[in-house]
Amino acid sequence: MERSDYKIGLASANFAHSGLSSTITQIQGDAGSVLADMKAAAFDFLFLDSERSEYPRMWPDLERVLQPGGLLVMDNATSHAAELASFMALVKADIEFTTSLVP
Repeated sequence: MERSDYKIGLASANFAHSGLSSTITQIQGDAGSVLADMKAAAFDFLFLDSERSEYPRMWPDLERVLQPGGLLVMDNATSHAAELASFMALVKADIEFTTSLVP
């Protein structure tokens, strides 16, 4: 999910270069709005690189749309740990999820 036309284009080129275009679905729009309208277990992988202060608000939808056994990867988890502390606490408190911090 991406709002920017420019970044959608960059991502499309990267996916094509990697040979993974056929397995990746790009959605243009605001992540918070798009997630709220998505069905449960819609994704097996989500890469989160957005407005970090919004992550706690987005958590119920992120949790709902991620398939059991799915993977949520978050950018800047080590470089912006203080900003992400409240979000990480939410994820760690959920017994359905296992967390791992990879520098």
